[in-house]
Amino acid sequence: MQKLIVTADDYGMCDIVDQAIDKGIENGFITTTNVMLNMETLHNATDLRQRFPNISIGVHWNVTTGRPVSDVCKIASLVDDKGVFWPINEFKKRFSNGYIVPSDLEKELEAQYELFEKTCGRADYWNTHENSSLHIGAFKVFEKVAQKYNIPATRTFKRVYYDKINLGAKREIREFMVRVFFELWFTKIGRKFKMPIARVVSFDKISKTCGDVLLNAIKKDKRDYIEVVFHPSISAEHEFFGNISDERVKEYEFVSSEEVVNRYKSNGIEFVNFSDL
Repeated sequence: MQKLIVTADDYGMCDIVDQAIDKGIENGFITTTNVMLNMETLHNATDLRQRFPNISIGVHWNVTTGRPVSDVCKIASLVDDKGVFWPINEFKKRFSNGYIVPSDLEKELEAQYELFEKTCGRADYWNTHENSSLHIGAFKVFEKVAQKYNIPATRTFKRVYYDKINLGAKREIREFMVRVFFELWFTKIGRKFKMPIARVVSFDKISKTCGDVLLNAIKKDKRDYIEVVFHPSISAEHEFFGNISDERVKEYEFVSSEEVVNRYKSNGIEFVNFSDL
């Protein structure tokens, strides 16, 4: 049996996301979810461990969407003049230019994690909304706080592809360099945190919910403990969904389908979580 970790991001964002993730867990397809601490339905996560004792639950640190958990006066460099987090591209640019104070980021991460523990208990792993940790300077802060709280595992960005087709010469070269960079970087990170062997990534050419493209890519790779990430929702309308609104609904239909989970199992896939690493 080939072991697969299926993660749903963004628990606590809103009811339509939480309900979709619940359905995917009940179906046996989703094996792990991570919780946002500054969103509108955090209360839905208070009994996650009681309702779903066999899944992993992680902290989904969010410093790029919505408002902070901390008093904005204490983490002023992380927010605009309305007290809202800088968008992801602005966050990375401002961090690179020295406009974001690392200690502000550290305070907010600590505040979010302490709220996570009050809500869900100790985290099984950590990752970040919109991959905000994928900035080497910022990553050091995320890493520091994760180690402070003894969070044992994180997501990897080593790659498995399911739609790497007709990228063009320049994009192929760029992707080769990115892949090598992440192989080296996350091999080093793997000395400090447990992590999946690789993560499925996409170029948005084919939906991972399209037929068996995802299943075939996983089986072709043959390795255990590959992570695939979904962002399901039962409907497409929410202010934070951005350009993946319709895709979220497709993902909900996919992860909640009994036919899909049975097809994966009949093809030798065993669904596991971060505790199995």
